[in-house]
Amino acid sequence: MELFNNLIDSTILNPTIQIWVSVLFTLMILSFLYRDNPLYKFGENTFLGISLGYGWTKLWYVTVVPYLIRPIKDAAIDFNAYDLVMVFWLAMGSTLFFRFTRTKAWVANYYFAFVFAYFAGYQIPINVQSLFIQADNMMHPIFEQPSFFEVTKWIVIIFGTFAGLLYFFFSKPHKGLFGKTARIGIIILMINFGASFGATVMGRIALFIGRAQVLAENWQASIVFMIAIIIFLFIYFKFVYKEPAFDDEQMH
Repeated sequence: MELFNNLIDSTILNPTIQIWVSVLFTLMILSFLYRDNPLYKFGENTFLGISLGYGWTKLWYVTVVPYLIRPIKDAAIDFNAYDLVMVFWLAMGSTLFFRFTRTKAWVANYYFAFVFAYFAGYQIPINVQSLFIQADNMMHPIFEQPSFFEVTKWIVIIFGTFAGLLYFFFSKPHKGLFGKTARIGIIILMINFGASFGATVMGRIALFIGRAQVLAENWQASIVFMIAIIIFLFIYFKFVYKEPAFDDEQMH
């Protein structure tokens, strides 16, 4: 066991090896910018495998052990009436194993239906209450300090919400004043979607900046691995990779 721990400390937990592996896999993923290749697939599958392994391990110790195994042990020693709830959820969760069969897969639908209904009934009142509390907090400044910004903000919120709802009202043709209001609603929706997509892009750019900093701070390893990857891609696509042949039926 000590030999195994020393091996891990000298390899996986070694700071130098961690940096070089980080640079290598970053460049392997970035090689997809040229073309889909085995290095990219290897890096992608390695990332997914490690993520799934870590996720399953964390799920086991954070969810399964404290909320299933320990309660079962406690119930075996001192069974109480409220332990029937745990038995119910265990039975409901066990129905998911019917997904592995073709003839009895429908049994798992009862679990999904119950869970969705339960969380819908639990979350919807909480979300509605939080929205009303947020709206109440936002309305305080308009009564206490009625500035131009506060007044116009509420005009945009109320009218924009109303116009957005009218856009999805398809029982009446979008003509006249109704159609113009609905057109303003689609503009409001597009502004909202644009802001959301912009925030998503900024998040991806932040991830790219982090990877770029790793490559810049370890430029020696970046140059070495970049040259090696370029040589590999040249050899692979020049001498190994063959374009798939398409017959006339596949082309049409």
